[in-house]
This record gives sequence, C-alpha cells and structure tokens, in this order.
Amino acid sequence: MRKYRVAGLVLAALLVLHALATPSSQAEAHRAGGEKMADTAIDDEDLITGGIMPVGSVNDLNLIDLARFAVTEHNKKANALLEYEKLVKVKQQVVQGTMYYFTIEVKEGGANKLYEAKVWEMLWLDFKELQEFKPVEEASSNA
Repeated sequence: MRKYRVAGLVLAALLVLHALATPSSQAEAHRAGGEKMADTAIDDEDLITGGIMPVGSVNDLNLIDLARFAVTEHNKKANALLEYEKLVKVKQQVVQGTMYYFTIEVKEGGANKLYEAKVWEMLWLDFKELQEFKPVEEASSNA
C-alpha cells in the first residue's frame, strides 16, 4: 500500500514540475482543448514563474465556470444571494496548481457590483477552492 502512496506523490511532484515549466499561455491553450488563444500576447520572456499574469479571454467557458463557482461558494459561506452577471477580468498565478484572480460583476439587491475573488484549482486532483471574495472597494482600500 505504501508504494502506491509514494508513486502518487512522485506523480504529483512531476505534474507540479511540468506545470511550472509550461508557459501559462501554452497551459491555457492546452486547457481550452489545444486552441491557441488569439488575444494572448505574452512572450516567453515576459513570463515569471509564480508571477501573476493576464489570462486568455473573459469569454473562456472554463474561466466563466470558475467565476460562477466563486459566487456560488461565497453565497453558501456568507448566506448571501449574489447573482453572477459576467466575468470582467482574470489573471492567474502558477502555484501548486493555479490561483485565479477574478473581477466579477454580480447583481446584489437589484444593483450591479464588482467583486474580486481568488480561486485555487488543481486540475489533476479535481480540486478547486474559493480563497477570497470581497467587494472591489474593500479590496482596493486594503492595498
């Protein structure tokens, strides 16, 4: 049984190393089914391992699903009734997996408001977790 755990850890380590070695624009293209994102103009020399970088398109269905997940998780945790409207901006950071930084427009009590959310995802483990969710005003005043 122990050898299976060790093999799993070795596989996870190899996947992390591969993710760190893969430029983020290529990783997003792979995630989108092999299609190269036309509006991603990041040269390899602009990539910083662990740095926060812009991501493809706010129309990417995978990113929209993650943004909706962030709103749903926030609603559960805060007993809130925010309604997802649209994804405004997204950046990513390669960590053990990917940390996404979203700016999301939501409907709150009939008014549209902006929130910032951080979602951590590890695709190989089918794991995603909402790390942070706060109004843009609160986020910018703490910066």
